[in-house]
Amino acid sequence: MNKVIDKLLGIMAFFAGVLLLFVTFSISYTIFSRITGLSSPLWVLQYNEYALLWITFLGTAWVLKRDKHVSIDLVTGRLSPKKQSWFRLFHSLLGMLLGLVFLWYGTRVTIEQFQRGVVDVQAVDVPKYIILMVIPIGFFALVLQFARQFFTTANRLRKTPENDFSMDRGS
Repeated sequence: MNKVIDKLLGIMAFFAGVLLLFVTFSISYTIFSRITGLSSPLWVLQYNEYALLWITFLGTAWVLKRDKHVSIDLVTGRLSPKKQSWFRLFHSLLGMLLGLVFLWYGTRVTIEQFQRGVVDVQAVDVPKYIILMVIPIGFFALVLQFARQFFTTANRLRKTPENDFSMDRGS
């Protein structure tokens, strides 16, 4: 199961990277076209807005897996390795629960937008559910990663003898 999750997160991160390249090159092209007096495409700003949303939700679980989220360890850095693991366990559980709430709500809103046929009217008309569907996808992956982190930490706490506790941050 871990290999399947890793593969899913890798694919999502790859598409986030492709979208980041799209944003970079489309903005560069717009700047180049303005400098040379050509008319710049109207859709660039709109699609870059969508891409930034998609990059965020496609990459979040992958960043969590690699333990690269922004964190403030002012308090946790002063804790013993065992207490740090307990804190990590609590953090993973809280992340899972909040992720499930946002997954449920994001799915509900996306389905509602699809059923109502809501369209984002800008330079290019785009069905709103296409823009929003990445939110439940991203939260699903995030819940999977938090669950994996929770069970890994719980197993480590259960298996590690009291006097031989070290903080090994695995995925």
